[in-house]
Amino acid sequence: MAALQISDLGRDHLDRLRGLASESFCGIPGRTTKEMEALWLDEMTQLLEDESTLGLIAQNDGVVLGFTLCRPSPWESRLLEKSMWTARFLAIESKSRDAEFVAGSLIARLTDRLRARGAEFLLCKPSATQIVVTHALESNGFQLMDTLVDFLYDCQKAERSENADPPARDGFTLRLATPSDVDALAETARAAFAGHFGRFHSDPRIGEAAATGFYEEWIRSCAKGWADWVYVLVTGERVAGYSAWKRPSTLEAKHGLRLGHYSIGAIHPDFAGHGLFKIVTRAGMDRLRPEVNWIEGPTHIANSAVQHAYRHLGWKSVGARYAFHKWLRN
Repeated sequence: MAALQISDLGRDHLDRLRGLASESFCGIPGRTTKEMEALWLDEMTQLLEDESTLGLIAQNDGVVLGFTLCRPSPWESRLLEKSMWTARFLAIESKSRDAEFVAGSLIARLTDRLRARGAEFLLCKPSATQIVVTHALESNGFQLMDTLVDFLYDCQKAERSENADPPARDGFTLRLATPSDVDALAETARAAFAGHFGRFHSDPRIGEAAATGFYEEWIRSCAKGWADWVYVLVTGERVAGYSAWKRPSTLEAKHGLRLGHYSIGAIHPDFAGHGLFKIVTRAGMDRLRPEVNWIEGPTHIANSAVQHAYRHLGWKSVGARYAFHKWLRN
């Protein structure tokens, strides 16, 4: 192809990205492409207002063929004491006959620029339909760590039924978490996610203890205010399970996207196999229903138990994403 130009992405480029703005989670019924593009472009605008964001655009004779926007990951950086980054957007004009070359060149330039900034790690989570991006990541040394299946619950169309409502369990009490539950929630996470198959555990550079620590810190943060609600299922003085939920973000609310978020849920192994996950999940769904039209919640492709519970409760799978890791320093 003619000379490919890769340069810094600026706010003046954004209107030219319409049609390229990609989002792994796009199975929301009734939302038009124009509405979703407006949301994505608004998010990109906000990202570019942060000086720490790195954006690149690939063009050929003024035609936009791809772009990416990356940002630091403060939470992961703090836990691993390394400079961790995430590619929030990475899109390629797949109809171009030179799409693979463009994707590979853009990703190679991105990793070079991140190294120059002192970055040590980059996470990319393309949709499973972004085949060109997937191949380019692999060609540039990224390693596949896991696959997520995105599920959606349609609060407007879903029908409540006796089958969908999990029965109560004798000896268990369901309630909202309090600050005094934080340590018990973390202990439940430690037990539930030890030896997990998610991307943290799949990466040998992270290690078992640190990988499990991510999930402990995740629920600690939720209980301390990052989530809007955390439901706990207790028996005696033990936390048997939990689920954490978030209202639509400020940006989603601005664009009329009434989308709730299932942040994380877990059941302690000592209490697994009794339908408790459905109970803590149903509680969050019922709490969010008056405020949203849909609720999203991803799970690992190998987590058949959660997928079964989702479907039993009326959720539907709407897409899938890969998680690729690349360590930028030896």
